Amino acid sequence: MFCTFCGFEMKTGDRFCASCGHGEETAAPPPKPEARGPMARAMMDKKIAGVCAGIARHFGWDVTLVRIAFLLAIFVHGFGLLAYIVGWIAMPRDDERMLAAG
Repeated sequence: MFCTFCGFEMKTGDRFCASCGHGEETAAPPPKPEARGPMARAMMDKKIAGVCAGIARHFGWDVTLVRIAFLLAIFVHGFGLLAYIVGWIAMPRDDERMLAAG
């Protein structure tokens, strides 16, 4: 079970959340994983081409952390720019994906 107040995973039989202290009435079954579609560049949240925003949306991550990871990959290893360009070419735009589905 998961606490609906803070999201902490509670053990079976726990009456209170070990993280926030809320009672078992705030417990809920674990969330079901959502069906993710194919990865696509997010045009609404883009800064350059929407690659980082598309990756973040696909995996449910914070877009700022994905952008920081790409910047670190560019400056530390040098392959981040190549990965971004490949993503730019390989990932479809999310508006193109919605047009094809509709």
